Amino acid sequence: MIAIAELPSVAFEEMNTVHAEEVEQLNRIETLLDTGAPETALSAALEALFFHTREHFANEEQLMREVGFPAYEMHKAEHDRALNEFQLVMMEWRNRKDDEIIRNYICVDTPLWLHQHIATMDTVTANFIAMIKAS
Repeated sequence: MIAIAELPSVAFEEMNTVHAEEVEQLNRIETLLDTGAPETALSAALEALFFHTREHFANEEQLMREVGFPAYEMHKAEHDRALNEFQLVMMEWRNRKDDEIIRNYICVDTPLWLHQHIATMDTVTANFIAMIKAS
């Protein structure tokens, strides 16, 4: 399970809120895996997380465009890469019917990526957005 307190906090509170929502969804999926939930429940939770993540990224990208964030293209490219990876993992899980694929992605890969992404790209982005919005 991911403890939201272990994730870096950023200077733009809306981003922290969205990160907390995603952590809740990731933890819910881990619970579903641990309890042997039916495939339909796991699939619905994964789809909800994908939709939330896609909206999260779209909103963040809109903010970056609004404030003229200089590293927008690089940050957006990382969002696109992460969403593509998520889709590939879900396709592999559906094809192979192996919950360990999802467990590894949700419990290992995603927490590592999330922490690194927030500590680097999101921190710089949030600082820039907060500075622009404050002026």
